[in-house]
Amino acid sequence: MEYCTTAQASIPASAAGAVESGPGGAGAGLQVLRLVVDAIQECNLRCKYCHPGEVWVRRHLDVEHVRGVVGAAEQHGCLEVVLSGGEITMHPQLAGILDATHLAGRTVVSLITNATLLDDDRIHALRRSNVTRICVSVDGVDDETHNSARGRTRDRVMEGLRRVRETGREITVISVAHERNIQRLTELSFLLADEGLASQHHMCAPSYSGQARRYFSQLRLEREDYFALQDAIDPVHAELAARGVYVTFNSFWPATGQRSPVTDAGRAITLQQLVEQRKDSLVHVRPDGEFRLAPASWGRETVGGAALGNVCTDDPAALLRQADRRYRSAELRQLPREVEAQHKFQLGQGADTQATDSIIDSDANTDELVCTVPVRRLSELSLLDNPLDDELLRRIARRAVERPTAVRFVRHASGVHLVFDRLASHVTLLRAEEWPRLAALLDAEFARLG
Repeated sequence: MEYCTTAQASIPASAAGAVESGPGGAGAGLQVLRLVVDAIQECNLRCKYCHPGEVWVRRHLDVEHVRGVVGAAEQHGCLEVVLSGGEITMHPQLAGILDATHLAGRTVVSLITNATLLDDDRIHALRRSNVTRICVSVDGVDDETHNSARGRTRDRVMEGLRRVRETGREITVISVAHERNIQRLTELSFLLADEGLASQHHMCAPSYSGQARRYFSQLRLEREDYFALQDAIDPVHAELAARGVYVTFNSFWPATGQRSPVTDAGRAITLQQLVEQRKDSLVHVRPDGEFRLAPASWGRETVGGAALGNVCTDDPAALLRQADRRYRSAELRQLPREVEAQHKFQLGQGADTQATDSIIDSDANTDELVCTVPVRRLSELSLLDNPLDDELLRRIARRAVERPTAVRFVRHASGVHLVFDRLASHVTLLRAEEWPRLAALLDAEFARLG
């Protein structure tokens, strides 16, 4: 399937040609779905749960290397590139990086910021960019809850969040749930709905990574806290969705292995959750240019050697092709979910910070450090066992025909068909044998519109 720029994209006049079949149209399906590019190490804040840590170190990717990664992702057909840091708005070449987002057409570009530095120039540059979604970190409904792990920043963050609305982009608020704010996070969800400040509210637990390794005893959630937060979200999820705010707790399944009967009842999942649960779909680019695989990682920590190369010295497109081949390999292995939860969240039997430190800080091979298992493929995701709602399929078909730039249809390398909502960065999963149901509805919509 051939795509033009985002503004001109259109899907074919029949469902038969609507499904993308992989890089270069080779028919093998798309494997790497998302790239997270940490374009800068520095940050103006010192959040206690900071994944990268050492955000006082001056290190950043040159704009030409960021352009190379965005261009490679577009060529490969990846669903999304995320520009992050550190604090991306501190990048000395921010204007050039935002200009590079116009290299992306079918690939979506998202940006994560703490929103405290959004002056007129930065807002203007964001408005002129091809960024689809801006994610802003907000941790509480008031000073006490927000400032407890992020410093005295709530007033500046909320002012920045309101300025983000000026860009006209989709807005997602990200909250780190910890011991001092967990009881009041759904209040923040309602505030976002009341003021029209975001269309999504994503909550996540602190990871034992970077700066958080130092403060984890002050921040960590116990196992019962994960269930308590999910139990707080479930009764209000539908009401908030009706008011325009989709709320989800990204860490619930990774920490507990269980799914919510409310938020996980269908076939839709955020792309961020999908690549965390199926890590053969994600790669990381670090501020020093290191290009990393993700199956044995969490936060910004990697177990053993995971670097394939460096985008400052190697062709990003070649690195992406190499990652694609590695991820398709039958030899690829990952951390079991339970083992990852033990180290990432310090949960479960055997969880111990000293043991995790020794793993993170070792240069040994992954299999010498921790138990690994064959990589778990997307086709095995338990969401695929949920019923497929015909009304959902009708809505997808209608939206795809009426607003073709908002939707991509992609066959994944595992055989699963993905319906990617480009604005929300959500994915609806279909088994291969279920695709004809949606294809028939697409053809009916094409025929209806002539």
